[in-house]
Amino acid sequence: MDEVVHYHALGCMTAPLQGDLPLIRDGCGYHDLRLPFTETLLPLRSYLYTGSFPSLPFYPFWRLLDAPVAARVQGAIFFFLVVLMAGRLLRARPSSVLLAALVYPVLLATFLVDEGPVGLSAVLLLAALLAARRALAGESRSRPVAWAVLAGLALFLGLWTKLVFAWWLPAFVAFALAETGAQGGWTALARHRRAVLAGTAAVVLPTTVLLASVDREGRPYAAVLGQGKVSAEPERVQAAAGRLTPYLVDGARVAPRNVLLPRSLLDPLPLALAVSILLLATRRREKRRAVAAWTAVAALTFVLASSSEYSQWPHHFAFPLLLFVFALALALEGLGGRARLGVAVVVLLFWGTLALRWPSATFPGESSPAKDELLRFVRARGLDRQSLQLHASWGTYYIAQLFGDRERLLLYMRSATDDPKRLELARAAAAARGRSVLLLSSRRWEKIQSPAVAAVLGPPQATWRFGDWWAVEYDPLRSSSPRR
Repeated sequence: MDEVVHYHALGCMTAPLQGDLPLIRDGCGYHDLRLPFTETLLPLRSYLYTGSFPSLPFYPFWRLLDAPVAARVQGAIFFFLVVLMAGRLLRARPSSVLLAALVYPVLLATFLVDEGPVGLSAVLLLAALLAARRALAGESRSRPVAWAVLAGLALFLGLWTKLVFAWWLPAFVAFALAETGAQGGWTALARHRRAVLAGTAAVVLPTTVLLASVDREGRPYAAVLGQGKVSAEPERVQAAAGRLTPYLVDGARVAPRNVLLPRSLLDPLPLALAVSILLLATRRREKRRAVAAWTAVAALTFVLASSSEYSQWPHHFAFPLLLFVFALALALEGLGGRARLGVAVVVLLFWGTLALRWPSATFPGESSPAKDELLRFVRARGLDRQSLQLHASWGTYYIAQLFGDRERLLLYMRSATDDPKRLELARAAAAARGRSVLLLSSRRWEKIQSPAVAAVLGPPQATWRFGDWWAVEYDPLRSSSPRR
């Protein structure tokens, strides 16, 4: 469940015993950074290229719901907040933005299954755009410097949330230049030069400090940029674009890492509808220019997203799609009531076809409902309090790290069942605390109860199975007889 990776720092802060475990990959403190000219390591990252800032807005949802559904609820609230903020930015009715946002089901699905994190990033982008507009407004009492600083800080928080937020920076610059042109071009820019300088400093200075911070091995955070495999080579860009394009032409491709829907001849309908909306908008001169501008920056953002060899998932496609939704919202705003009603009917009909296909949907192993059932069982039985959990799956590890008993202890070792040294580390850590070892994995039984596991942990004391997922409990001191 990648959508809770962003809150790993929160999970570590609320499970105090985690700090006593050996420091291994993705463990608490593994991704900490220390600021320049300091020696104290701080939880500035939740993962290698994901900052810890998302934990702050997620905290109230985590506190109130105390279950993985908290991520879904936050995503839904972010979605509707984005609709309202986008309506204000575009000076359009929220209903137009909502309808535009539902043309492609993948956008709402991405907010709910937020692996980006897209929801928070989108809110920060819109906050920066709205603040920039206020900063560049012609009103003398608009406090341009203060609004510019707010815009810069919002951009910095976006970059801290996840560095790929930079894909939106050209769109922000284009918007700011357009707002400057509307206020008188270079004359307005000169008039607001203090605001421009203040806003630039507000994003550049803290970002520089963050990127200059170093990890436990002395590597600056900026070094992670090299792992994004960004390339301007046409062949690589075309390959990444080819992985993103299916989301544009296949409306049923909503969350391929979580659910796979049967194919249908109606799947190209969202694309056909979007093109029709844009063509209808060309009839109205007052909307034509703005629609074309947002479509152009969406296309530019698509190219930027395609510059990374890792771009292939909905949370990558959401970056250009959100800007394209802005264009569709403006186009819908210029249509008559009957045309808007027709669009709404087509959108609802397509969503209906997705609902009809849901009973035949399949789930990838890492996202199967059985995994969530297993984790609920572990929490309900108190196994997270009496054992040291050894997770061979990334998805179960981050969920269990965030939800469960305050005394929980977890280790993530992807290849643990094949590595006697790692298994011994887990066995010793559990034995030192008088706990059992609870191994969670979706591998085949012969891979779970491997020779290495048998040699280090001995026979299982208890086993539980949910679909393809196993929870296997071992006594690290081998003092109990097996039970089944």
